[in-house]
This record gives sequence, structure tokens and C-alpha cells, in this order.
Amino acid sequence: MFDGRELIARRERIYRELGVPAPEKEDALERWQRLQPKPEPEPREREVDTAPPPTMAEVDQRIKQGIAAEHEWMMALLAEVIAIPEEWMPAAPPGPPGQAGPPGPPGKLPIVKIWQPESVSYEAQVVSYDGATYQALRDTAQKPGGSDWICLAVAGRDAKSPCVRGTFNADAEYRELDIVALNGGSFIARRDDPGICPGQGWQSLTLPGRKGERGAQGPRGERGEPGPRGEPGEKGAIIAAWELDEVNYTARAIMSDGSDGGTLDLRGFFARYHTESG
Repeated sequence: MFDGRELIARRERIYRELGVPAPEKEDALERWQRLQPKPEPEPREREVDTAPPPTMAEVDQRIKQGIAAEHEWMMALLAEVIAIPEEWMPAAPPGPPGQAGPPGPPGKLPIVKIWQPESVSYEAQVVSYDGATYQALRDTAQKPGGSDWICLAVAGRDAKSPCVRGTFNADAEYRELDIVALNGGSFIARRDDPGICPGQGWQSLTLPGRKGERGAQGPRGERGEPGPRGEPGEKGAIIAAWELDEVNYTARAIMSDGSDGGTLDLRGFFARYHTESG
């Protein structure tokens, strides 16, 4: 027979072990009345029982329904006993950090394409336009440079390089960094249209020297202190063998380290010997 008092005692013991305050106790009389078995309702008298007896399949179905209802009631009662409100539970400490994952593939920009008028560019697409590079922020038909684009690289400017223009000519037009020769010296233009040379628009590069005169030699400086003796160097390679070419009258030196020591052309020696020997 089911003993409700044993279940209540077990429930209170579980609350104590978990350190959770038990719900308020109800009055003993009310608890006793609640745990008392309920009397079976008296069957109503039927004037005429014409219903057929249940089949075995219907009996099995009713038994399964009763077992399922009893199981559901027991699970609800067990959940009520062991349930612990979150506010009563202490916060668990965070666990240790996990291991780092494998490195992902290197990020790459899409292949740059030349922007075409009257075309649609899609989000993240990279295009080249007017010497600059842009990436689309969204799907757009707008020309690069507007609010739908972000500039990745601006267009560069042509660099200026010095240009040698020969001897200065007052009637010629000169631009910045043009170099001219004048009276044995050389000048470079500071700006476009630098004016008469020499002048403020020109910077001297070399001064004209005096023809036929050599500058005087400066005084001899004091002799410095000798430096420390250097470490002995590695032993140099020597000729280890000769490779003779009888067809071309040459001899190639082979060094001790295997390198090529050069080739001697002996044809002239043999020709002279042949002439002198008659």
C-alpha cells in the first residue's frame, strides 16, 4: 500500500541534502486528509445495460492509458521534489579556456576587374576605375567613387625626373628639373618657366672651373696610428691540374678547390717554336 508519510519524509531529506529551503509545511490535519484514500464513487444504477462488453484491445488500451497517467503523475511529483530554483543555486565558476583552433585560410581580396559602365557590381567586388581601386559596399550600379564604394588605392601621379636639355638657350622653354649647361657649369630648374640662367629659378649643380689651371694641392694630413693586425686569411687555392686541349692548343688550369683557374692560349708559342726551329 502506498505510504504518503514515507514519501514526504524522503522529500524533506532531499531538500536538506541539497541545502534548499523546503516549502512551507501545511497543517497536519489537512495533510492527513489529503493523503487519505478517496472513496470510490458509487456506480450509478442503469436501468438497462445494453452496452456490449469491452474487447481485449479496448482493455489493453485502457490499461496503457492508466499506466501513462500514473507515470506522468509520478514524474511531476519527482520534479517538484528535486527542483531547485536558479536563484538559490550558487553561480558555477567559468571553465578553463579551450584550445586554440587551427589557423584559417589566409584572407584574399577578390580578383580585380575593370569597371564597366551600365553594369551591376556586387557586394565585396573589387574593381579598377580611373587609375584607382575600389571595393563595393553593397550591390550597386553606381559609378566607383560614390557612397556605395570604398577606395582601396587612390590613383597615382606621374613622377618627374631630371631631363638634360643641353646648353642653356634664352629662347627655349624650360620646366621643373630640366638641367642645362652654361659657361662650364650646370644648373637645374627649380620650377616651370625658371627664367634667365643663372637666376632664382635655377639651382647650381656644378660650378665652372678655370680653364688650364689645376687647383693647388692641400696640406698633407698627419699620419694616423697603425690599425690592429688583421686575422690571417684562409689559404688560397692553388693549381691542382691542367686540362689540355690539343685541338685548340689551350691549357685550362683546375684549382685545388675545383674552380676554373683560367685558360692559356698556347697556339702562338707553338707557332713561334715551329718558325724558329725551321
